[in-house]
Amino acid sequence: MESTLRRETFAGRVARLVSRLALVTLLASCGGPTEEGAGDTPNAAAQPAQGILVTEPVRNTAIDAASSIDEASIQISLAHLTGISPAPLASGEVTIAERGSEEGREEAARYMQESFEAAGVPARVIEFDIDDRRGFNVEATLQGTRAEAGGGKHLWVTAHLDSVYNAGASDDASGLVSLLEVAKALRQVEPEHTLHFVAYDLEEIGQYGSRDYVQSVVSDIGRREGEGAILGNINSDMIGYDEGRFEAVMGSCNQSGSLDEAVLQALEIIESPLNLTDDCLARSDHQSFWDAGYPALILTDGTKYDSYPWYHESGDTVDKLNISYLRAMIQLTAASTALLLSSENGS
Repeated sequence: MESTLRRETFAGRVARLVSRLALVTLLASCGGPTEEGAGDTPNAAAQPAQGILVTEPVRNTAIDAASSIDEASIQISLAHLTGISPAPLASGEVTIAERGSEEGREEAARYMQESFEAAGVPARVIEFDIDDRRGFNVEATLQGTRAEAGGGKHLWVTAHLDSVYNAGASDDASGLVSLLEVAKALRQVEPEHTLHFVAYDLEEIGQYGSRDYVQSVVSDIGRREGEGAILGNINSDMIGYDEGRFEAVMGSCNQSGSLDEAVLQALEIIESPLNLTDDCLARSDHQSFWDAGYPALILTDGTKYDSYPWYHESGDTVDKLNISYLRAMIQLTAASTALLLSSENGS
């Protein structure tokens, strides 16, 4: 009963968004207000609930971001992160066969850092300690154009770095590849608001990396710039497995602010082939944002973790993934991010 109610509510939200998109298009074609001074503020009727406004330039930016996602590039990064082919590091090639050991996680962290930097997005590895374990979070920051003037807001796009001592193709190399691809796409946009890409370590043993990062970096930004500067977090965990129906799940638990509206808008704008449903899903790094009182949601495939046949097993390898489906999931993240970082929606 609970799942049915969620789906009915979700369908209603999608229907409303379709109507809003049609209204925005109609208003744009009519040329907008003509009275003197009326153009000083946006037309309220064109703005959907939760503050997501889709103007023609914003729509085009979202479409361009999604269109730039390339399957060949996805496959190359997947191969590097799962040990199929050696990962090229500045210190020499390494084979990342697993991301559970400290050595494997550190090599994966260096690979992510250098890949972000190769894409033109400055990155750093943030080390932290939990009991007798050392963790390696990777943060890449695409600074917004408003940041130089001391303004703008912040959005986080995240995934987790570690695996359970296996290749972890779905869990969560798929999410890591999404970070790299979205970084390349958004690097071309020069957004007004700041975008942080973070690969969290030690998620598999209790979301330690995201807890440490949110308590330090995110909360510090909130204290310095105000809580309103935090747009929230879109987290990708296990986004590559599909049996042909292109089913996907958004977990928001009514704690996503305007993020879920952006995802639904993006779904329609890019005419995504995904069959997206809404559910209340925790058990991943977005929960650290919720625990701190910040908006967040997760995107995941239709298995919702546990139904993946190779969940936390050695069989979680690249051959189990549907690359076309993974591309569609990454496109949705790229388009959603583009919408949220537009001046109209971040203001």
